[in-house]
Amino acid sequence: MITFLRDIWALLKRHWRTLVIFAGACLIILVAAGLVFSYKTSQSSFCNTCHYMDPYVRHWQASTHADVDCVACHDYGALDLAVSAVKYWTDTYDRRPKAMVSDESCLNSGCHDRESLDVGITFRGNILFEHNAHLGKDLRGGRLRCTSCHNQIVQYDNDIQGHMVVNDRSCFVCHFKDAGLGEAVTGCNACHGMPARQVEHSGFVFDHEPYLKLDVECKQCHVQIVRGDGSVVESACHACHVERLREQFSRTELHNTHVGENGIDCYRCHSDIEHGNFTMASALEVACESCHIRQHNLPKQLYMGIGGSDSLDMPSDMFTAQVSCTGCHTHVTPEGEILAHQEKKEAGRRSCITCHGEDYDLMFDNWLEGSRKVLTDYQSFARNAWQDYRNSGGSSRNRQKVRAALSSIDENYAFVREGHIPHNIQYSLYLLNRSADIFEEAMRAINGSYKAPDRGSGIQPENSCVTFCHGKAFNPEVVSYRGDELPHTLHVSEFELGCQNCHDTEKHGVTKIEQSICADCHE
Repeated sequence: MITFLRDIWALLKRHWRTLVIFAGACLIILVAAGLVFSYKTSQSSFCNTCHYMDPYVRHWQASTHADVDCVACHDYGALDLAVSAVKYWTDTYDRRPKAMVSDESCLNSGCHDRESLDVGITFRGNILFEHNAHLGKDLRGGRLRCTSCHNQIVQYDNDIQGHMVVNDRSCFVCHFKDAGLGEAVTGCNACHGMPARQVEHSGFVFDHEPYLKLDVECKQCHVQIVRGDGSVVESACHACHVERLREQFSRTELHNTHVGENGIDCYRCHSDIEHGNFTMASALEVACESCHIRQHNLPKQLYMGIGGSDSLDMPSDMFTAQVSCTGCHTHVTPEGEILAHQEKKEAGRRSCITCHGEDYDLMFDNWLEGSRKVLTDYQSFARNAWQDYRNSGGSSRNRQKVRAALSSIDENYAFVREGHIPHNIQYSLYLLNRSADIFEEAMRAINGSYKAPDRGSGIQPENSCVTFCHGKAFNPEVVSYRGDELPHTLHVSEFELGCQNCHDTEKHGVTKIEQSICADCHE
């Protein structure tokens, strides 16, 4: 053995220059080969070497990230790629490739820096979105990452083109799973904001603004807004795990492991949830047709607060509370509807008591009497207004404006008469007064000193409390105010003070008595 080692040493001493040159050449070749391999594997074209990567590459090439190399996002080094290549060539590769994308890759300088995420964006035309409200936050038991939402790949949905496009099914699982009927976990306004535009529904133009002012919840009209429940079935777990059951872990643990650590997409576990305007509340259609033939469009429109000769919509408080026709029309009459071969139901005094309690049936009488008074007085006003127009002169242009105002008076009068004022008292009075105001303004363009005919006391908004509600009901002789007894009837009947003198007519039930009012009569 010693002799062999001496021979080797002698050989090395004799040829050391040749061996150094050979070793150096080999090292240079290896380094060059490594550099070439490293360069090649850093190119996205290398990924397409494996046939099963072809759909991923095509999807990437059609995306906004087509000018970004794969390894800029996917944390794959040269060694990882070399191992993957060897596995592919030896047919030992995994046919379900998994490529993580860390948040750090997305938030690198020159890509999507955090400063750019401070600005809110609009998603798909009408959805408000803020990255900082989602990214890196513990929401619903798990920390979200970039790929929690930007996870669209070709295998999941061929209709959506673009690598890392937002998959809104992930959004829907978070926002709607375990939410109530017609609700979202974060509320509708978090994504959609307050609806501003008018929409058309069942042949009617609908404005959201008056309903929003009354704090009507979206779910009162938009009943079904999702399909599917986002549930997780055991077979989803068994696709990866042989024996583990999800019941062994809390929801937070499951999300942290699957979403936070391993970047598993939501749809891999959760069933789909679709979001849309699938079912509207029946009250929106005010289904009088359930008992009658379609001959009640005007009462329906008046109840909904639409259809008058004016652009403003003003839904009835009863309508916003989702009270259907049969909530008040409970009394079955003996004659029925001959043409429709159906029973006829009338509104009954007992219906008021059923929902509101004793003495509210007196308001029912008030509604009928007040409606008759307003219509009678307004009809007289309309006749006198037409007579004033016929007796007036003025230019053709000004007379056209008066004529248009008179047409509006007739239209709104017919509308509230046939629609029946009790269906929407506030809207009825608004329409009648608005038409009268426009007429009076148009006539003053002809005659600056023109004084319009009397519209009647019942139509004045400040008198509506007595005309329609409190003339008979809840109009006591004496009321208690700040510990003292105040003669209520004395002030209303003898002093003829209007409700607005002491009460806020905009906020029902609010008293706003000021000392200056009392001082007009009392020292």
